[in-house]
Amino acid sequence: MAGDGKWYLICYDIRDSRRLRQAAKKLEGSGRRMQYSIFRCWMTKTQVQQLRWELTELLEPEDDMLFIPLCEQCIKGLEVTHSSREKPDWPNAPDSFKII
Repeated sequence: MAGDGKWYLICYDIRDSRRLRQAAKKLEGSGRRMQYSIFRCWMTKTQVQQLRWELTELLEPEDDMLFIPLCEQCIKGLEVTHSSREKPDWPNAPDSFKII
């Protein structure tokens, strides 16, 4: 299943603090926070559609949400500046787990 996915950068600008917290919580369950309003998520197309639908139910028309698919070449070209952390690792696919 991991081979079917790709990295997405998800950014948002949400005008209401309650909706902002709800969206952030939902995204924290889908990926890793990179900055306050930016997440990276490894997802399949189906997972992206599901997440977009769930967020559409939560957000209002004045809120903005951006899903950016990242190809391997895009990921290799990423640069991090002014960060106290090391450049994040963007593997071709995250480790998969099998629940027994």
